[in-house]
Amino acid sequence: MTENSLIARREGWIAAWVDESLIMMHAESEFYLNLTGSGSRIWELLESPRSVSDLCEALSREFDIEPDAARPEVLAFLDQLLLRKAIDVRPPAMA
Repeated sequence: MTENSLIARREGWIAAWVDESLIMMHAESEFYLNLTGSGSRIWELLESPRSVSDLCEALSREFDIEPDAARPEVLAFLDQLLLRKAIDVRPPAMA
């Protein structure tokens, strides 16, 4: 996964807010996720496919941190979503 990789949600995930947590489930695979804070915000931002760089920029504005400081955490979180088959990682779009 690179900064320009396009990240997209996979189909089949059901999500609902419970208090401050975004509870997610994939009925077919029986995976279950409980997202809070920036993790739930990343999922919201992925309503439309975005690059890793775009995600870091958006989070840096919202959480008042530098994009370079956000990047390691964003990549680690995306790796976990990928492991649980919640996202697809696509090569950068060709211009």
